Amino acid sequence: MVKTDTKSVISEALGIANERNRQVTDGKWLEKLTVQAGPHIKEWDIAKCYLWDEWPEREYHFPGITKQDVGIDAVALRSSDGEHIAIQCKARQLNERGDGGPILKAETDKFASTSSGKFWAERWIV
Repeated sequence: MVKTDTKSVISEALGIANERNRQVTDGKWLEKLTVQAGPHIKEWDIAKCYLWDEWPEREYHFPGITKQDVGIDAVALRSSDGEHIAIQCKARQLNERGDGGPILKAETDKFASTSSGKFWAERWIV
């Protein structure tokens, strides 16, 4: 995705989601899409969004933590106050009716544990 105007970014993001929602994938595409489109979705109140392993402040706020998967897929900064949002992305293959499998507790336990604490103003599952 290389577009920068909001309408084009959101339109392209919806197109990608519609293409991939019937495929069995690891969900990495949804992580990237969330980071790219998130700041353009007015209701999300996001100024900036980064993949966990690309977040420039990761080492500053969490010294010694690795770039490896810690359960948080993306980090966003709220436009309104600059506070941090931890984001976990879950993609599901959808059937003809648009239904997908449930997100199980075991899939979110690591995210819940890692994103607990006062540092995070919000925790989202996309």
